[in-house]
Amino acid sequence: MAADVPNEARQLIAQCRTRSGGVLDLPVLDISPIGCMIDRRAWSIRSDDRVLIKLEGLAFQPATVIWVEDDRAGLMFEQLLYEPILARLRKTLLTPKGE
Repeated sequence: MAADVPNEARQLIAQCRTRSGGVLDLPVLDISPIGCMIDRRAWSIRSDDRVLIKLEGLAFQPATVIWVEDDRAGLMFEQLLYEPILARLRKTLLTPKGE
């Protein structure tokens, strides 16, 4: 899946909770069974930081920041996403607003 999401698409948002307890809503740019790429412009994080991440319809789960580059970061989930859940989340990335 390409990282560039069409402007008319509804954004999938990840709620990310840091060790300090702060929670940020960050756009998901790409997602796979093992992790996701987020737009981190609103968040100062570093590789190896541990966070809790909540995706639409799921509870918070542990994740690790595995890379940070420019305005993006890659998070690796502690537990793999099940394929049906992944398919639903990917569909959210591609669903036009209002549908």
